[in-house]
Amino acid sequence: MSVKAYFEMWALGIIAVGALYLAGLFTPVVAVVFGFMSFGAIFMGMMNVLPMELHAEHEKH
Repeated sequence: MSVKAYFEMWALGIIAVGALYLAGLFTPVVAVVFGFMSFGAIFMGMMNVLPMELHAEHEKH
């Protein structure tokens, strides 16, 4: 997964949270669901994006 796609995924999540909040649908249960999704996204970034970026940096030298 590229850094650009990872950033876009986070941007869409933040936009979704904002839309739900403005619509009055951001309940505590929804907040917990988004919390689990955020945890998964952070873990995905550590497992997919970070090693790819570190490997690409070593290839440039």
